[in-house]
Amino acid sequence: MGKNLKLGLVLLAITAATGLILGLAHEITLEPIRATQERQRQEAFRASLPGADSFSSLPVPPGSLVREVQEGRKGGSVLGHVFTVAPKGYAGPVVFVVGISRDGVVRGIRILSQGETPGLGANAGEPSFSGQFAGKRAEPLKVVKTPPADPQDIQAISGATITSRAFVGGVNDAVEAWKKHFAEGARP
Repeated sequence: MGKNLKLGLVLLAITAATGLILGLAHEITLEPIRATQERQRQEAFRASLPGADSFSSLPVPPGSLVREVQEGRKGGSVLGHVFTVAPKGYAGPVVFVVGISRDGVVRGIRILSQGETPGLGANAGEPSFSGQFAGKRAEPLKVVKTPPADPQDIQAISGATITSRAFVGGVNDAVEAWKKHFAEGARP
């Protein structure tokens, strides 16, 4: 056998063994990763709709920009709904949940995934930004660069206006879906 052929066979054997090991590692970690993601998702639901102790999936309204709808309950009573949205931020989609109570108040938002710029848009999860949404009426919100003058204003993250607009747009998408399909008196 030629020297090049031997080296090629050794390289093939090493590559095949490495591929098998990586495949096995992937299979071993797949379920724990999925379970962790589901646990984090459930925690985000509970944090965005405080008081709810169970969630059940509802159909996504047709034509909606919402990815998922969960009905939050405490015991047998419906407390509100949690909407998963994914507007485009500066660095790609930002996936987060928006909790809206039955009485039409945004209870909170929680980020599921984002790839925004560290130190700028990635600060959207900080209470100084995300905390602004809690307690807002389920009406359209707007981004402002100065301290809010209107109760429906959300002050942008300095240097991250695109990310700020994405979050406000996502909340507005959830509010629109809630008003059209889930608010008391909404059309079926």
